[in-house]
This record gives sequence, C-alpha cells and structure tokens, in this order.
Amino acid sequence: MKLIVYGLLLFLAFRLSMHAFEFKKSSRLELLSIPVYSLIMFLVTMTWTQENLITAIILILVAGLIGWFQASKSEIKVTEELDRYQRPIVLIKKGLPYLLGWLAIFILGIVMHGLHHSAITVSDIFSEFGHELLKDISLFSRFNSQDSWYIWAISGVSSMTFTYCLEQKEDKLKGILHQKRKRKQK
Repeated sequence: MKLIVYGLLLFLAFRLSMHAFEFKKSSRLELLSIPVYSLIMFLVTMTWTQENLITAIILILVAGLIGWFQASKSEIKVTEELDRYQRPIVLIKKGLPYLLGWLAIFILGIVMHGLHHSAITVSDIFSEFGHELLKDISLFSRFNSQDSWYIWAISGVSSMTFTYCLEQKEDKLKGILHQKRKRKQK
C-alpha cells in the first residue's frame, strides 16, 4: 500500500513540475491573499521566545532569498482578456528556479521539523511531501492547514517575496493585483 501512495506522490509531483513550464492563469488569491494569510498565521502561531525569534529572523532571510530566486526566471504575460471582475488576466510561467525553490522550501521545512522534534522518519518526509503537494494542488487546503509557525513563516515570506519580485518585473501586475473589482456593465 505504501508503494502505491509513494507512486501517487511522485506522479503528482511530476504533474505539478510540468505546469511550472507552461503559462498558467494566476489569481490574486494565489499571489496575494494566501501569502498574507500565511504571514498572519505565522504571527498567530509563533511562540515568542528569544530562540524562536532568532530562528524566525534567519528563516525570513532565507525564505526571502528563495522567493527572489523563484521569481528570477519567471515569465509574465498580461493578456487583453478580462476576468469576471474586469481586470486583465495574468499568465505566469514559473520555470525551473521556481521548482528548485519549492524543493528548497520543502527541505528547509523538513530540517526545521527535525530540529523541533529531534527525529525525522521516512514516513515524516513523505507525509510532509504529500502535505506540500496538496497545498499546491488545492489552494484552499492551505486554509485548513495545521502547520507549525516556521512553515507559515517560510511559506508566507517566500510567497510574498515571489509576488513582490513579479510586480517589479511587470509594472501592470501591481495595479492588477491591488485594483478593486469592477462591476460588469449590464
């Protein structure tokens, strides 16, 4: 049974990685709301000790570098088509740096888990891998997630940095992400 589950995880990882090389429609939920939610959850779940604060500062710096790296080769297309709120549709091709950054975030999460729980089993690694895949496949599963503060910090900071760097690449993106919804004309 474990072999089937591991095979399914690898298949999902392969499918997810192939999407990184295609232009895919992007949303405010993915680029803005989920990173903000992750940062709020980090602030709420963080146990504010001196040791955790030092760890958080280091994680924030590393996650920021990962987010910057993920955005470094991403390509953006702002289309002439409008979404249901009359905003231009944004397409993003994330590329290999995004996948490598995702892998770095996953490894960093496993290392932090090991530091906080003193042990890592193969089962823990595959469980976390499946959890991360699920969060990327279904954005709404992030809202149900019971992650530790350090996972929220890594995820939130890397995602916000990724979005910020994309906004620096494409001037129109910032306006699109932050503009209010327009009502359709009848």
